[in-house]
Amino acid sequence: LGRAQAKQGPPRPHLTMAEGATSNGDRGTKRARVLSAERIAGTRWLELHTISYEDKTGKQRKWDMATRATRQEAKDAVDAVAILALLKAPGKETEILLVRQFRPPVNAVTLELPAGLVDAGETPSQAALRELKEETGYTGTIQDCSSTVALSPGLTNESIQIVTVSVDLTTPENSNPQQALEDTEDIDVRRVKLSELTQTLKDAQAEGLVPFAGLHTLALGFDLARGAAD
Repeated sequence: LGRAQAKQGPPRPHLTMAEGATSNGDRGTKRARVLSAERIAGTRWLELHTISYEDKTGKQRKWDMATRATRQEAKDAVDAVAILALLKAPGKETEILLVRQFRPPVNAVTLELPAGLVDAGETPSQAALRELKEETGYTGTIQDCSSTVALSPGLTNESIQIVTVSVDLTTPENSNPQQALEDTEDIDVRRVKLSELTQTLKDAQAEGLVPFAGLHTLALGFDLARGAAD
């Protein structure tokens, strides 16, 4: 499974499981459900669990899952946030912030949205503003916070929210942004025009970078919207 690159925080080794999930919609059939989860192994940041579950036919099965050891106890707790920072200035095209950093699990430099774990006692919005300031130096205001979504539900129960932050480039605090990185972090910040995101991703892949999957979805959505408006 590899190791997750995460920021330091107090361990919270709790696993929250759903009572059951409808596997094929509401069609009057039996619901698949998780029966139990057994911790197999763990490190400071990650744990491996084997799930026992029952499929819609009633047959019991097993599934291996990675979970964050930092996961909080609350049933509706969110593990992390990804930040869509919209940089705005009068008369200029909106830009977004991307970050480049080496990720050991893929042995490559990635191109991602700024992101980070939600600390104990934080809301996703608070975590987003903190992470944005630490990783990029920019400050902003919350514009939107998505519902909780999954990143790789076949592998992990990690949950995130995508937080949209409006960054006013005319304010003094955003005239010369300064990062506040930890010793383990080496993050390069890039400003990219929304209209150039698709080409930026193509260029990044040509350089050997591994883009965050969500950026392709964002670029596709923007291109489709722009095409529909033309």
